[in-house]
Amino acid sequence: MDLKIANRTERKKEATRKKIIQVAMNLFEKQGFDSTTMEQIALEADIAKGTLYNHFPVKEAIISAYIHGMVRERGPGVIHLMQQLPDTRSRLITVLRKSLEWIEVEFDKELYKKYFAYRLQTMEQSIRDQSLRSGSQSALENIIGMGQEAGEIRQDIPIEVLALQFEALHTFTVATWLAIPEKFSVYENISWNVDLFLNGAANRGE
Repeated sequence: MDLKIANRTERKKEATRKKIIQVAMNLFEKQGFDSTTMEQIALEADIAKGTLYNHFPVKEAIISAYIHGMVRERGPGVIHLMQQLPDTRSRLITVLRKSLEWIEVEFDKELYKKYFAYRLQTMEQSIRDQSLRSGSQSALENIIGMGQEAGEIRQDIPIEVLALQFEALHTFTVATWLAIPEKFSVYENISWNVDLFLNGAANRGE
């Protein structure tokens, strides 16, 4: 009986969480992020303000939960796509370009800026607690693991370390793109980052 009650409680919490995300994203779309308050979100979701804060301490955390949910939802399709591509370089370039295309075409770029700033602020916490990560590192680890199995990537460094190193390169690229998109060719820089990661910066001649 206690287990049933615990499961029911968890289902209710998850249902409330999903409702908050849906309500908040609708409000952000209708009236803008800055014009939406936590009080409005709680009122529209028909929950107590304390309940809202128990789930999400700030509005940015709601955007983060929405994006992380989208990443998890698209994960199987991404893995299938990666398996169809011939090598590590094409896999890395493809998955990163598609993620930015999603931001440009399907998602509000201003909301993504809010998410990205929040992600940087909580980076130390997410390194300690993997459940707070978006799932993008898992995709990178899968690609790097495939590269190691194919002999394209060295095997003496753990996959997790290699993924973090590459993610650091890409994070700076995204930050620059968000700050000065009119002066920055993000897709060209993705290719450069992949080549730097795979081949280093040494001059190897013609």
